[in-house]
Amino acid sequence: MDSSPNYNNYTLDELLDVKNHIDKEQYPQRAKDIELALSNKMKDPDIKEEIEKQQEVNKYSTFWPRFWAATIDGIVFAIILYIECLIFGVEYSTQDKFLQALNGVQFAIYAIFMHGYFGQTLGKMFMDVKVLNHDTETEINVKQALRRESVNLALNISWVLIILIVATSLEMSGVISEGLSYAVIGFGILAMVWGISEFVTMLFNDKRRAVHDYIGKTVVVRT
Repeated sequence: MDSSPNYNNYTLDELLDVKNHIDKEQYPQRAKDIELALSNKMKDPDIKEEIEKQQEVNKYSTFWPRFWAATIDGIVFAIILYIECLIFGVEYSTQDKFLQALNGVQFAIYAIFMHGYFGQTLGKMFMDVKVLNHDTETEINVKQALRRESVNLALNISWVLIILIVATSLEMSGVISEGLSYAVIGFGILAMVWGISEFVTMLFNDKRRAVHDYIGKTVVVRT
């Protein structure tokens, strides 16, 4: 005789684990008993609060999804840059700083457009995460997306300009002036500090907001 366990004595985690693994076709009554036990657990205010807190944590646990989303977007834009080079007859090279800087500007514009109109880049769509307004958790607009991406856009435009200035200086005099050399080094340090600050801020707040999220007043959530 099939004797169903007393699921009321199970912890919440145990009930959820059993629910996820039980064969409902083979044990339909047990499946119903588990659902009933879960329903009873949810009536406990402490357990309900615990579940809501866990759901809140899961909602904002976006570090790795954002990492992989950025990787996907990076691959997409590497392909786009390669196609552009073929179209315009330019030799593609990952070592070409000017091409990579231009690609960075294009990527920033793409991020502004996609976040402003859809709340997601292609990578974020694939990873099921979305950028929302921090205060209301509603859709953001293009203006807010521009503010969010403003530092990245400014850095990439500045890098393009610095490369052009360096190239012009070399073409005219054959040497880079000491002041310009310091400017290049200083910009590299600034860009590195910005990148590190983005990473660090994500790790040290509950909603995993990076610096650009604070600037744009946004938050990234799982959808």
